[in-house]
Amino acid sequence: MSELYPAEVLINSATGAVSPATGRYAKHLSELGGIFSNADAWSRTIREENDPLIYEVLEYKQEGSDLFFGTTTMQPGKIGDEFYMTRGHFHEDRTKGEVYNTLSGQGLLLLEDRQGRSSTIEMREGSSAFIPPDWAHRSINCGPAPLVFTWFCSVAAGHDYGQILQQGMRKLVIERNGEIEVVANPKFD
Repeated sequence: MSELYPAEVLINSATGAVSPATGRYAKHLSELGGIFSNADAWSRTIREENDPLIYEVLEYKQEGSDLFFGTTTMQPGKIGDEFYMTRGHFHEDRTKGEVYNTLSGQGLLLLEDRQGRSSTIEMREGSSAFIPPDWAHRSINCGPAPLVFTWFCSVAAGHDYGQILQQGMRKLVIERNGEIEVVANPKFD
């Protein structure tokens, strides 16, 4: 096991930049097939907007540590009446939770357990969300500016995208008549 050392990591609350960052990935709309309910609007947006960037994740992890953290920066936008969102996932280790802290922007954290219970937590500057073990979670940018949040998690938690990618979540977050609404996903009717 490598020796761990204290470290200062700088996080820009407006952009989500992490310095130093030890990992990065970005998701463009074309990589999020099947998560939006309007497949025609998804295809059209990829074509007309040149496959826009939806979100970027930056992380800081020391080799041998049991914890890691980072930022997610989500762009504003919609596919049909659904706001831009992350893929959503459970953790592979069902005993591990996570914490999100919103730095800027506004959104909703959509959560669902394996028994079908759903919950939402408002994501706004200064708010922190506790994500219990074995609850799927998906972040949704409901505002006009980028949504930037930090996340803190066990390295052992892992990511299980399978169930959410196959069937979606029981709730959708949409804009209807200028209002944000959480509605039942018709796939589950």
